[in-house]
Amino acid sequence: MAFYIEMDKVAETEEYVEYTFGRGLEIGVIRLGKKDGTIHVLKECPLDMEGEWSQRAAMKLIRLMRSGDFPERTQWAS
Repeated sequence: MAFYIEMDKVAETEEYVEYTFGRGLEIGVIRLGKKDGTIHVLKECPLDMEGEWSQRAAMKLIRLMRSGDFPERTQWAS
C-alpha cells in the first residue's frame, strides 16, 4: 500500500515540536519530544484507521530529529 502524508509544523519550543499530519482537512496532530525522542499523537487523523499514518509520521519526526532540522513543511511518501 502506498502512502502520501502531508506534514506541517504548527508549534516548536526548546522541548518539543508539533506537526499536523494527513491530507487536506483530514489531519491529526503529533508531538516529538526533542530531548528524549518521545512521540505522542495529540489528535488522531480521521484517515488513519489502522494507526499506519501516525506510525509513518512518527518515523519522519525521528529522522528530522536525527538531522536536527524541523522544516515548516515536510511529507512522508512510500
